[in-house]
Amino acid sequence: MGLSQAALAAATACLLPCAARAGAPAPAETPVRVATAGRSSVPVELKLLCTEQAVPATFSGQRVNNTPSFRWHVSRHFALKTDYDDEKARFYLTLLELAWPHYVAAFGREPAGMDSRRLAVVYGSSKAALQKALLSDGIVWDFRGGGITFESGYRCAYVYPSGSLAYHHRYILLHECTRLFQMCLAGTLYNTPEWFYEGLADALGHHVYEAARRRLTVRVLDKATTANYLDEGLAELRRRPLTARQLAEQGKGTRGGNFLLVHFFLADAERRRKFNAWRDEAMALPKGRAARAVALLPRHLGPWEGLDEQFARWLATLSNTFHYAVWGWEQDGETLWSYGFAEGGKLSRTDVLLQPGRKPDAAPWRMDYPLGPVPALVGPVARGTDAPTVGAVIDFSRNAGRGVAGIGLGLVEDENSAEGATFLRVLIDRQRTLVVDGAELGMGRKTFELPGAFREAMAAGGQRLGATVRIAARELEIVLRAGAAGGAAASVFRASVPVSIEQRRRLLERPLTIVARGGWHGVTPYFDVRTRPDAAPR
Repeated sequence: MGLSQAALAAATACLLPCAARAGAPAPAETPVRVATAGRSSVPVELKLLCTEQAVPATFSGQRVNNTPSFRWHVSRHFALKTDYDDEKARFYLTLLELAWPHYVAAFGREPAGMDSRRLAVVYGSSKAALQKALLSDGIVWDFRGGGITFESGYRCAYVYPSGSLAYHHRYILLHECTRLFQMCLAGTLYNTPEWFYEGLADALGHHVYEAARRRLTVRVLDKATTANYLDEGLAELRRRPLTARQLAEQGKGTRGGNFLLVHFFLADAERRRKFNAWRDEAMALPKGRAARAVALLPRHLGPWEGLDEQFARWLATLSNTFHYAVWGWEQDGETLWSYGFAEGGKLSRTDVLLQPGRKPDAAPWRMDYPLGPVPALVGPVARGTDAPTVGAVIDFSRNAGRGVAGIGLGLVEDENSAEGATFLRVLIDRQRTLVVDGAELGMGRKTFELPGAFREAMAAGGQRLGATVRIAARELEIVLRAGAAGGAAASVFRASVPVSIEQRRRLLERPLTIVARGGWHGVTPYFDVRTRPDAAPR
């Protein structure tokens, strides 16, 4: 990773004068308090400062310095060099501080010396900006992904926003800083196997963020937006079944397989305790002894035969709720937000792999992030009953009066169809009409004008409405509700369409989907999951 003489001269020439590290505040001068509940955290107190060109003391020593157009920002545990504005810098530092207690929990302790040093992170606003920052630190490197964490004396995470999803921009930071934490704690990644340091980084990066509450939930197994390593990992292991031993000893897994292996070790309290004991012994090994670390696993967790059986049983309990089908979706808490301009004019689509006719199963890892109660705008929902009901809140607040959004039922994949699948659509079109399009099921297409009073109630409620769809014996019953935010529905609109026995069977037995087109729409599904004692019915 050496520099040419010309590149080194250019890098030296572009450095700004570097203030003494004493010019930046000590970690104690930027206190942080974060409230945690399980795998979720919210900020209580955060002091974040911009130090401009004063370089904070970090685990990188003298290796990471100033870069033209970049400034330093600090929190209690992190020093961030970025060319983003103050608002974005504060957001990323907040995100990292929310993740900090989960990093500590994942590794069992903090790196030594946190009273005087911070972890160094560089986030460039583009690939070109990050390359400039790398060069100013004496690194010439071209990589395809959005982040890399250098060891070799640097101990610094370098990140840029590859891709357009805000989820990915957060994910890549959480992922790389997991690796950074391990480097600063143990001095190296490479006394542990790749499936451990990559699988754990993906597990902690696999998150749900709720902007209104500034709540971060990490190590989420079952969430919606891409990259969805539960979806990818299960698909991978269906195509090419692998045992825990094959994944661990032979490194045969891709990212999805590594992600699932790490989650397996962490999913059970007793197994997690033994795995953490293995982690501590492995991270105490010299660099380059990853094979020895793998050989230690049976000493802590028991013979491979037993582990393989446990892994197979655990995998059999898993199913992903979401499949990211057609670009492009974000997840904010429980709400999915669509960009709404998919290629070829398609509906943006996230499939929800639940069947209305099937009773909810007690799967503890399904949608394992904070769930709220079903709002009054939606009303009761239930699957597996004589007349199952599913619902959603549909939000036009970022795209008032434009585009369509809603839910689909009876989903069947079909490569020959325009959308890549056929299904019945229940859509709100430009906040003016309810469209029930069952043409692909032989039900025809019906449009219902929404009354002016209903549209006014929708506007009063923040351009939002609630919808429920009930699959009755002979008809599909749709109820729309609108009203003031947080209150009872001020206006209700009802419609129905007939269904045949065969059409109803398909609606009961096939999955659901969430769809939108023509702009930025929010859809919050309430499809009756009820998977955990602490989860509200949805």
